[in-house]
Amino acid sequence: MKVAVIYSSMTGNTEKLARGIFDKIQGHEKDLFNLKDKPDISGYDIVACGFWVDRSTANKEMGEFISGIRDKKVFLFGTMGHLPDSDHGEKSMANVVGLVDDSCKIIGYFMACGKINMRVLEGIKHMKAETIGEKAFKAHMLDEKNLIVYKILGDHVNDADIDYCSARLNERIYIEECLAKL
Repeated sequence: MKVAVIYSSMTGNTEKLARGIFDKIQGHEKDLFNLKDKPDISGYDIVACGFWVDRSTANKEMGEFISGIRDKKVFLFGTMGHLPDSDHGEKSMANVVGLVDDSCKIIGYFMACGKINMRVLEGIKHMKAETIGEKAFKAHMLDEKNLIVYKILGDHVNDADIDYCSARLNERIYIEECLAKL
């Protein structure tokens, strides 16, 4: 199996996760790409796509890339400045899964916490909230509970995140190898 690991990263979280899982792929031809380099995935069996969550889905550039993949086995991995097993995290991953074309086979996915870009919080803090929705968004993002979560998430992406994601990816590669032999 030939594996491409492709990532898009804003703060370095997704890049760290991508590089970590890439290093742990054993016994397969593999390449690591920054999405900015516009990788050609035509010769790959498995494409692992790393994104950061923006507005409850993959960031725009990676979302467009994922939507354009055809006839590949796809593994999705992402980072977000919130808890992956929260309602927001689950909805975000479901939205990313929904980007994958029906011609592809999703072989797995993983979402990790990631430190939030403090510029984002500063921007929200100074945002002129005019509509009821904007006021609710601002209040929610900057409430005391979320600020505690953001502080704790600052310790991620960590070695445990990399180990867990890479174990899942390697397991799924192995399954695909075994299935190909049938």
